[in-house]
Amino acid sequence: MKTAFESKPGTVLKIDWELFFVSKYEYHRAWRGTTTIKMRLKNLMNNSSTDRTFNWEDKMDDVILDRARFEYLYWAWWVYAFMNQTTYEQIELDEDTIWDMKYFLVEWNTVDIQQYEWKFIWLVLPTNIKLTIEECEPWVKWNTADGKVTKDAITNTGLNIKVPWFINQWDEIIVNTETWEYMERAK
Repeated sequence: MKTAFESKPGTVLKIDWELFFVSKYEYHRAWRGTTTIKMRLKNLMNNSSTDRTFNWEDKMDDVILDRARFEYLYWAWWVYAFMNQTTYEQIELDEDTIWDMKYFLVEWNTVDIQQYEWKFIWLVLPTNIKLTIEECEPWVKWNTADGKVTKDAITNTGLNIKVPWFINQWDEIIVNTETWEYMERAK
């Protein structure tokens, strides 16, 4: 059990039988009242966020998630297959479960999968990932009159992204998985 005061950002709490990740924490002390803790909580079951205020001594269940390294194997029939790197056990996750993280899954890359009581909770991706450009607009010389120096592109995973004008089809690029933005050309 943890009090609201001890529940800093990064903590996973069980509130009303649901799991929440503490992403923001604010401490408020009234000069003649009780101390309150305002938290932004991300529901790990349905990916929604909510703001809640607690009394500083409110007690909540602290949750420790099981985290294991998995290798992404393949996609077939709307299912993504992963293999545990230590036990070689395979699991399959459907597209509704992993949401938009599917755009950063490249075969043979490793990811961390978090589980609670053998149930999938979250997929932890590397910060930067290498993707290949499969389609992009052609660049027209001197096409900077409108100040546009980027163009639309589609990667091998289906991600639509803005890239600089000098990127061509089949180029490999580095994409930030948190901001979904082009970082640099892969070396």
